[in-house]
Amino acid sequence: MRPAWMASLVLFGSLLLAGLWLRSGLIGSEQWPIRWLDVEGDLKRTSSSQVRAAVASESGRGFFAVDLDAVRSSIEGLPWIMRAEVSRQWPDALHVSVVEHRPVARWNETGLFSDRGEVFQVSGSESMQGLARLGGPEARSEEVLRRWQKLRRRLDSIGRQVVAVMLDERGAWTVDLDDGVQLILGREQVDRRVERYLRSQASLQELGQAIRFVDLRYTNGLAVGFAENGTDERSRTELDEDIERG
Repeated sequence: MRPAWMASLVLFGSLLLAGLWLRSGLIGSEQWPIRWLDVEGDLKRTSSSQVRAAVASESGRGFFAVDLDAVRSSIEGLPWIMRAEVSRQWPDALHVSVVEHRPVARWNETGLFSDRGEVFQVSGSESMQGLARLGGPEARSEEVLRRWQKLRRRLDSIGRQVVAVMLDERGAWTVDLDDGVQLILGREQVDRRVERYLRSQASLQELGQAIRFVDLRYTNGLAVGFAENGTDERSRTELDEDIERG
């Protein structure tokens, strides 16, 4: 009777040879061709034909010899694809499940934020319309995204939409609204300053002029600039003594 270790060695060798045999294509594309590709996913910006083209080269190796990791990597290399899962379906098909990036905002010059908070790049995305513009130091992208999300919720209460949020190298914030008004928020007490702007809505509307900016970098007040005549110097001068640093 063979020792147990010898039987195990024979079994291991047989499995290894079988694996090499399959991977080498000896029972590959000619004997076991892949005839079908099943693509699953809510595709908005990627076509099924693009996915099929990405799979074509590797799938030509046959059902057993195809490298699933290589197929997945090829699909995830497509511009809008965030994640792909690939599996074999007996006897002659591959099943591909894909998840696209869903853009919610722009990031700096060429980047996009996905609905999962990830920054990604897509060539030609500059022509996309309807996305808020977010900008700032690359290392603070998550902070800018959170600020935008918070501002959206607060300003929605007065029927305003945020079209841009910018954080400069000094850490100062500016916010552009859909009515053409820019909020200058500075570096400190940003939430408090936003609340002051919200409380000032009735007074601002009483001014009866098109507002260009609202400077909220003051202890207890604000300065207003008008689109027709530039800065409202009277309001700014009265509040100069209360201006905050930042």
